[in-house]
Amino acid sequence: MNDYRTNGFRAIIFDLDGTLLDTLADIGDSVNLMLAEYGFPGYTTDDYRRFIGNGIRVLVTRALPVEGRSEEMVDACVRRARELYWENWNRKTRPYAGITELLDHLKKRGLPLAVLSNKPHDFTVRYVNAYFDKWDFKVVMGQNDHFAVKPDPASALDIARRMSLSPESFLFVGDSAVDMKTAAAAGMYAVGVAWGFRGPKELLENGCRTLVDHPLEILPLLEAD
Repeated sequence: MNDYRTNGFRAIIFDLDGTLLDTLADIGDSVNLMLAEYGFPGYTTDDYRRFIGNGIRVLVTRALPVEGRSEEMVDACVRRARELYWENWNRKTRPYAGITELLDHLKKRGLPLAVLSNKPHDFTVRYVNAYFDKWDFKVVMGQNDHFAVKPDPASALDIARRMSLSPESFLFVGDSAVDMKTAAAAGMYAVGVAWGFRGPKELLENGCRTLVDHPLEILPLLEAD
């Protein structure tokens, strides 16, 4: 097994949506079904790129018209969107090209891995178990009652504590400003993925330290100087 203790990076935290998995169509389709049930207009799949990233409640609130954003309506729509997404969670979702190859390389190196998502925890675990059961993620964490959502760094710092590693030894890999800000706040090295939901401009403007166009471009960050 190769020594992965190079450049100070000893572990990786991955975002999920837009980083490991292209979940956009299934999320958009599920929210559109909910909106249609309530008589609200839907959106294109591409529109959902700007809605996603801050948790399901924010997603649903952004999708609702202003007149439909009462607390009671948002609560009801969140519940229904969750139900519909649970039924339609994996119809179109796929890992991005190169992700499984990257994970194979990291597995050979013995590099500790984690997933940190603003997706609800039960969905996050469901996705990781379904698509990435061949690889050992030491911690899988989604939105829960114990921590504020990203970009609050508390959840990332808890992962570092649970893995008995210093925050500065982590690469934090994500596709949005939320991820880049989380990395900076946690003292981790921010790696932005150009293939995700938001694109290079947002990443570079929000603290991305290395931008990658393909998953295997992450590997040189782990190589000895």
